[in-house]
Amino acid sequence: MSAALQLLAALALTEAVELPLAALLGLRTRRALATVAFINLLTNPVLNYLGWVLARFVDWAAPATAILVLLAAEAVVVIVEWRLLLWVLGGASRRMLLVSLALNAASAGAGLVFWLV
Repeated sequence: MSAALQLLAALALTEAVELPLAALLGLRTRRALATVAFINLLTNPVLNYLGWVLARFVDWAAPATAILVLLAAEAVVVIVEWRLLLWVLGGASRRMLLVSLALNAASAGAGLVFWLV
């Protein structure tokens, strides 16, 4: 599969997982769901492209290295998305942090299952 198709597949999977979960977590308005979708359009391709580039430099056969790289990248995405959610939607900071964490944990888990199985 080409890199562009991989990026599109990763984005589609992320949206498919995160939008219903966002609604379950209380972000049900059109504005809130559009915000989640747009934030994913900004962060997901960057994260996945970075992963694609890093795959050339990181020893993915060493599980500890791969896990540390993935956790660090996801942590940055959680923080960026948390701040963007707060900026656009407002609300309680802690709640939006937990929403960002839940959304990213779910989509990262789905991505791992999809790409590794």
